[in-house]
Amino acid sequence: MPDYSAGIRWPDYFVVGVLRTDRAYVFLILIAVVGVLSAYYHATDISPRLFGFEPYSDIMAFYAESVEPGMPYIDKLIEYPVITGLFIHLAGAVGGTYAGYYLFNSFLLIAAAIIATYFLYRATSSEDRRALFTYWIFAPSMFFFLIYNWDIIAIMFVAIALYFMKRDRAHPAAAFLALGFSSKLYPVLYLLPLLMTRRRMREWARIIVVFGVVALAINGAFMLIDFDGWSYFSSFHSERSPNHDSIWAVANTLVPSLSVAQINILSLALFSSASLMALWRYRHDSVIRLCFIVTLIFLISNKVFSPQYVLWLLRFYVLLPMKNKKLFYALELANLVVYFTIISYYSNSDDAVLLNTSRAFVVVRH
Repeated sequence: MPDYSAGIRWPDYFVVGVLRTDRAYVFLILIAVVGVLSAYYHATDISPRLFGFEPYSDIMAFYAESVEPGMPYIDKLIEYPVITGLFIHLAGAVGGTYAGYYLFNSFLLIAAAIIATYFLYRATSSEDRRALFTYWIFAPSMFFFLIYNWDIIAIMFVAIALYFMKRDRAHPAAAFLALGFSSKLYPVLYLLPLLMTRRRMREWARIIVVFGVVALAINGAFMLIDFDGWSYFSSFHSERSPNHDSIWAVANTLVPSLSVAQINILSLALFSSASLMALWRYRHDSVIRLCFIVTLIFLISNKVFSPQYVLWLLRFYVLLPMKNKKLFYALELANLVVYFTIISYYSNSDDAVLLNTSRAFVVVRH
């Protein structure tokens, strides 16, 4: 274990004084505890207000869809990819009641966080595992957004994929990226960095085939039975306006004439050009860093940036040598101000001060 005897500060003091062991179970127990606390906070019927703000969770908002009769993508529309949509449907079917649905969701999302933590633990050296406390388990975003949406499902699959990338095992990495893509679309962005680790076209073809076979195994039946129902998540997001806590909403206040179609084109052009230039510029860096770069560019350029998206970055703070706590907590603070002000704005839609405060911190967050 490293020598922490000098210059100890919070959360280092907590780590040194209480958590001297480097055993995996310590990390897994702690992430489970954070998950339970997050579930309690977002259980809107029982949890107290924090800082005077009403708790909110996308999970609770989808209860009606979860218990609606029929199969997702065939009999009812869901705005998420297949694995997440089936997860929501399963929670409604198994949980039954409003409380049961929430408990089932919480249990499986905490399980996903535990699995993700285990593979991040395995992917880091013993000298770097302290970062799991600071930038993962005790990150403010983990508490506020673990049981907020279903992002942790895709994060789990990506964490496993990154574990295999670090071990230069491209085929299982591609398979788990396909699972992540079938949960949230963004993990497909990591396919190009993975391909860049190989020089032969035959190796590229094998990776693409593995990704394609796994993705088709999950999505194929729904695509064949009702393509429009399956692709609803894509059409829904292409037609939606930028969310209020997005940089494009700020841009729209400066240029009100921008249409949704124009924003789609501009954001795609910005993302594509910046990603290609950055990947070429840093092509000799590690695949983990390349994945981090495209994640950053996607978040900066995308028309939707919900506060829970900061969770996507946490694994990279663990895996890469970017241990600047001041910048990390500045990001977290700006993101939480955006989150609390926008939630309050939705409750008090005539409050322009809240909306303007949120948009100011959206710029700070970027």
